[in-house]
Amino acid sequence: MVRGEQVRALNENTIVEATNLSVELGRSTVLKGVDISIPAGKITALLGRNGAGKTTLVRTIATLQCYAAGKLTVAGHDVRKQAHAVRAKVGLAGQHAAVVQELSGLENLRLLAQLSGVRRREVRKAVGRVIDDFALGSFIDKRVSTYSGGQRRRLDLAATFVVRPALLLLDEPTTGLDSQSRLDLWQSIRALPGSGTSVLLTTQHLEEAQALADEVVIIDEGRIVRMDTPDQLRREMSTRKLTVATLEQMSSETVHLVAADLQAEVMHHEGSRFSLSGEILLDAVLGALKAQGIDERAIVEFSLAPPELEEVFLTLTRPKAVQ
Repeated sequence: MVRGEQVRALNENTIVEATNLSVELGRSTVLKGVDISIPAGKITALLGRNGAGKTTLVRTIATLQCYAAGKLTVAGHDVRKQAHAVRAKVGLAGQHAAVVQELSGLENLRLLAQLSGVRRREVRKAVGRVIDDFALGSFIDKRVSTYSGGQRRRLDLAATFVVRPALLLLDEPTTGLDSQSRLDLWQSIRALPGSGTSVLLTTQHLEEAQALADEVVIIDEGRIVRMDTPDQLRREMSTRKLTVATLEQMSSETVHLVAADLQAEVMHHEGSRFSLSGEILLDAVLGALKAQGIDERAIVEFSLAPPELEEVFLTLTRPKAVQ
């Protein structure tokens, strides 16, 4: 494959490409030689502690932040040289709804469509499409000031989609939502790649990343420390979580003896159920249970699973010990 064909193939499979990307704010270097390839047609979660560089990376991709060195492309366009073309491909939905509260949802969508350059005869069609896609029909004619948090977030996403972006940047989209509103919004986000939109999601909720993301990028102190699928990141951890429930109550002494035999830590114990964490091997578990008089026929629940994404994140971003 010649060089030009290689570049075209790369652009078709990725929506964001960064090479040795560095961003300086004042005297501080916030992003330090970032190399990243975000796949097209998928949901990618960007995870990091406060101050790790998440927001700076998102702002740089959105052309809102200049970078000092390196190269950055979005949908095949150079961010520095073709910023206008990049902005035409990117939608940005922040933590707060960017809508006028004194207007109805419908009026907001029509206004935003016009401001986005949608032709007058196409406005009704574009607005109707996002009302259907985000299930806004039951409240679209009401003033935004009367909306619930979940309704506002859905309207905000719909406003971003009046003109369909190739890449949607979501900054903590479920902040402040109740459980049902959050689940409803998750459903809307999951559907986005099917309509041709790639998603880059920043979130403080690790369960959200595990539920939504096809790929996870972990950033720490301005550097990318890992990028992989959530399941692969979990499988690579040496620790495992063992959960056992039996027909009869178990004493704390029994549970701790099982843990000691497996060189594991007791995470939870209540009555007939306990959970351990450690480098637990399946072959050793039944022997450890049997040694403490726990008959396998009395076991009503048994699972040995990789750690949750939260534990992976904490392990990869744990502060380094001072030498």
